[in-house]
Amino acid sequence: MNIAIDLRPLLHGKVSGVSTYTSHLTSEMIKHKDHEFVLFLSGSRDDYMDILEGFSGDNVRKFFLKTPNRLFNLKQIFLGWPKVDLLIKKELGIEIDVFFLPDMRPLALSKRIKKVCTCHDLSFFRYPRCFSRKSKFWYFLNRPKNYFRSADKVVSVSEFTQNELKDVFSVESEVVYEGVKLERGGDLGFVREKYHLPDKFLLSLSTLEPRKNLERAVKAFIKADLPGFKLVLAGEDNQDIFAEFRIPKSEKVQFIGFVDERDKESVYKLSQGLLYISLYEGFGLPVLEAFSCGVPVLTSKNSPMQEICDDEAVYANPCSVRSITEGIEVLISGKWDARKLKDKASKFSWEKAAEKTLFILGNVVRNKD
Repeated sequence: MNIAIDLRPLLHGKVSGVSTYTSHLTSEMIKHKDHEFVLFLSGSRDDYMDILEGFSGDNVRKFFLKTPNRLFNLKQIFLGWPKVDLLIKKELGIEIDVFFLPDMRPLALSKRIKKVCTCHDLSFFRYPRCFSRKSKFWYFLNRPKNYFRSADKVVSVSEFTQNELKDVFSVESEVVYEGVKLERGGDLGFVREKYHLPDKFLLSLSTLEPRKNLERAVKAFIKADLPGFKLVLAGEDNQDIFAEFRIPKSEKVQFIGFVDERDKESVYKLSQGLLYISLYEGFGLPVLEAFSCGVPVLTSKNSPMQEICDDEAVYANPCSVRSITEGIEVLISGKWDARKLKDKASKFSWEKAAEKTLFILGNVVRNKD
């Protein structure tokens, strides 16, 4: 197959869940030498080419369209032009069989080209109050219902998201779980000093945004009254995308900002547990990252995290401070088998995700007529 992959989710700089998905899945997919790949990127900055240079192989070609993304997106949405597959054919001489979009982005294609896209969650529909006006306008322009219905196949990252797509948009999809792969951590003492980490702490690692439920997490931690412990909040906010919100101030809470990918493993290992009690998620990659480091997790009931963690995590009602407090106390007092947690994480790999995604793409192409 000749497969094109849209790498525009990697344009936003710092690592997010969607960019992690796009990067790791693409890296594994292009290892399959029986397929030819064209990696697509657009933008006005020459340094975006560095993103493309991160992927290589004899079966990999790259197509960079030097057009400001805002202008490109507007043309795609309102004019349905240019047809990207035709530009690729003209520039590289390759006829694309199927275009894979790892995240929702406007993309105009010829009618004969098959399109497969990934749905990570429907947070923009379920929790619109958590997003900025700019984000709400972006989703309005993209018309998610039509977007997913127009795809030849939709990939969901969990059964939870699969059910959401069916319930909200009446769209069928196929589940492909994400994998987990952290960069090997460095010296623990160096990382502790770099981020000024306390001796004993629970970790929250995510983008600082309303859906992550940090206000209740902080209130619950303070109420738990754990002598010698701090709650470390790692991550940055992004008010271009998310709505403003407040986190209670306390001497028991420490903000460390963005954590470099090279330091993530060490930060997890230095913690005594991860708090990940979001109001809404499509998958919940940090819980697997923590498990892969042998670190126990407190996460949300009735969520995809429960689908992933089974009996290996502690669960709380994310809407109840009292429930979260009780969960924190169980997390701290429990005796956890790090080997079991690592074994659970090992069942989720990007290699498996790539193989299943390629299988789905192949079925779509074989059923072309």
